Amino acid sequence: MKNKKVTIKEIAQNTGVSLGTVHRVIYGKEGVGEETRQRVLAEIERTNYQINTVAASMNRKPMVIVVVLPKCEGDERFFFRGIWKGVKEAAEKLKEYKVEFRYIESEYGLSKISLALQELFDSDLREVGGIVTVVDDDETGMWVRRFQKQGIMVVAVSSYSEKHGCLCSLRIKHEIAGALAAEFLDLVCEKKDGKIIVLTGNKGIYSNRNYAEGFLEYEKKHGDSRRLLLVEGFGSNEIADPCRKLLQEESIAGIFSCTARNTYSICKVLEEMNRTDVCLIGTDVFYELEEYFQKGIIKASIYQSTVEQGREAVEVLYRYLASSELEEKNIYLPVGIVMKNNYSFYIS
Repeated sequence: MKNKKVTIKEIAQNTGVSLGTVHRVIYGKEGVGEETRQRVLAEIERTNYQINTVAASMNRKPMVIVVVLPKCEGDERFFFRGIWKGVKEAAEKLKEYKVEFRYIESEYGLSKISLALQELFDSDLREVGGIVTVVDDDETGMWVRRFQKQGIMVVAVSSYSEKHGCLCSLRIKHEIAGALAAEFLDLVCEKKDGKIIVLTGNKGIYSNRNYAEGFLEYEKKHGDSRRLLLVEGFGSNEIADPCRKLLQEESIAGIFSCTARNTYSICKVLEEMNRTDVCLIGTDVFYELEEYFQKGIIKASIYQSTVEQGREAVEVLYRYLASSELEEKNIYLPVGIVMKNNYSFYIS
């Protein structure tokens, strides 16, 4: 008689830890005490969990996972470069498990990723087991529900799965990230008079809206919301001129940008105007920011764990397709503040 297949849930129950802890031990992640790690590893060895997983993969057809994300060019490169890096790191580790990856690097960009999903939906889906994508608006959510009806599971990065029925979503808590940025900016600007420009991004995108609302809510409760100047828009074409005008006509103490593309755009504006006196708090960590950290144009940036989002999205989807196990519906990753002296650690 064959031994009953052991699940991650059973390992968690047998060792008295959470599913997330077992997952971190299996994939060698940080955040687990050494005594707990050894206890979980002993149970994994006792139950032969990993060997069973590999054996199962050798006896089935190749699993097909499709990744649909914006192409890393233009303004999309700042955020999605990290996501793609994490996706491909995870894919490399899964080679021995007979997983085939198909990459769709969409030309449409974040705001129109639904068009790429529509094209995929209209193609031959018979071999597709699951999809990793970004779901940040209602139109994209509609296509997610259509895939689900076809039995194709969708895991979303930087998204809100509870709105559209994704299998799982991975993201930071944008409201907390916004509040963190506001708290940090208030500390830096505590003794400075002047107004704060808030680059809110695109209100039609959930993550932008919730990120900005977190910042504004903190200021309403703990700061002075009367000194906030809101600038809506996405990218240099939409925010550069309004910001130049405000910087010329108002006394500006600080700026917060809740998107990567706006962070890069406002860095260029501040450099052009030689305004290193303004405290800029940006979003995301990418190579193009290095010179602006060195020049003192950007003082800090909120790290959104983009590489980790991409990597864990693939791992979560694979585990579900291989064993029908799902640890959590929503997985929240940590946020951090990056400054000139620790920038190199995050970018590596």
